[in-house]
Amino acid sequence: MTALLQRETFRTSRLLDFFSEKELIAQIGHQVAEWPLVAAKELIDNALDACEEAGAAPRIRVTVNEHGITVTDNGPGMPPETVKSVLDYTVRASSREAYVSPTRGAQGNALKTLIGMPFALNPDIGAVLDIDAKGTRHVIRCAVDRIRQEPKIEHHTEAVKDGDGTDVRVRWPADSPRSNLVDAKARFLQIVEDYAWLNPHLSLELEWFGERVLTVRATNPAWRKWRPSDTTSAHWYRPSDLERLIAAYIAYDRDNGRARTVREFIAEFRGLSGTAKQKAVLNATGLSREPLTAFIADSGNLDPAMVRSLLFAMQAQSRPVKPKDLGVIGEEHFRRRFEAADCDMETFVYGKDLDNSDGLPVVAEFAFACRGGFDAKVDPDDADRRRRLITGVNWSPGIVNPFRQLGGYRESLDSILTAQRAASDEPVIAVLHVAQPRVQYLDRGKSAVVTE
Repeated sequence: MTALLQRETFRTSRLLDFFSEKELIAQIGHQVAEWPLVAAKELIDNALDACEEAGAAPRIRVTVNEHGITVTDNGPGMPPETVKSVLDYTVRASSREAYVSPTRGAQGNALKTLIGMPFALNPDIGAVLDIDAKGTRHVIRCAVDRIRQEPKIEHHTEAVKDGDGTDVRVRWPADSPRSNLVDAKARFLQIVEDYAWLNPHLSLELEWFGERVLTVRATNPAWRKWRPSDTTSAHWYRPSDLERLIAAYIAYDRDNGRARTVREFIAEFRGLSGTAKQKAVLNATGLSREPLTAFIADSGNLDPAMVRSLLFAMQAQSRPVKPKDLGVIGEEHFRRRFEAADCDMETFVYGKDLDNSDGLPVVAEFAFACRGGFDAKVDPDDADRRRRLITGVNWSPGIVNPFRQLGGYRESLDSILTAQRAASDEPVIAVLHVAQPRVQYLDRGKSAVVTE
């Protein structure tokens, strides 16, 4: 008789998913060839957020060389505890994800994927990320325990000269033909420059293998937008959104030995910092002097009816945010950018739409101009004189055009432009930017959105 195999049930860690090419593609929504663009976008997003929270007009320098991609900012410097949270692959660490607000990103895994990308391209690379901030250099190395199929992350620190801001370097493998920095140059330069089109307060420099290829000065260093540290509005939340935020606060308080009250929670919302407003909300919901854990039902889950009652009471006692308060890029900024791009300013067109349906503010801005006039002819082999499309959501440009479904007929931005004689082979520059607190993404990589 043939012997029977007694199969064992083996347990394999899923932490290695952050270091595999297949899983990283699923997480970030882009193929390997676009990973340098993803790295630049994530690093610049973080740098801009840090500068804005510190109240500083952003000055960002991007350096690409044989050592990798480095982004330097003039923010307050990344705290050591943030670096530690990035290295914990059992959790997603984010100060954005649970809030509804017009922020540049809220996935909670950006720096984690930046550690994984170089390793996935070359497991023998060793050091994958360097972070200089607050007088300390954090050197992060990766290896794999092939027996347990788990990543082994080493974190070393050393003292460096204390300075302003943060330097983050992604050590890109020099011998990775599938994601070669040199091959990505054209799109890399465009993505970096796109930030200057969408952020009037940004001064930007880009050095490519020792050559200064981009220098852009802010058109308005005093320009203001809704900052990540600004309070959110109850009008931006649906019941499910508020339930997620309450649950996140309860879990955080449990981990940190705190007992937050409902009044403290209410006070963090825009227009509800005054005691009279807070009292009105508490009286309407019967939650005066109650802890936030009062929302937990006998089942152990949050009580949806209580959450809805609180949300409606908070909305009744506060005013919706006006669209212009999110931050309007403005005609003057776009005019100066188009002039710098050598466009025929007689063809320049700018328009904006400020909407506040159901308390959710939306700012949509569009700008357009021809290079050399309406009758200009373009050499089809001259990529620099073909149509340039700059698109973005919440002041962050898209690696690909995110506006694939616009309006009631779900037309793409590309099809609309083509119908207006602005196809991809025409000598035009078109910009479309949308700012809003709640963005409806179509994919996990947040590369496509739905806009009504």
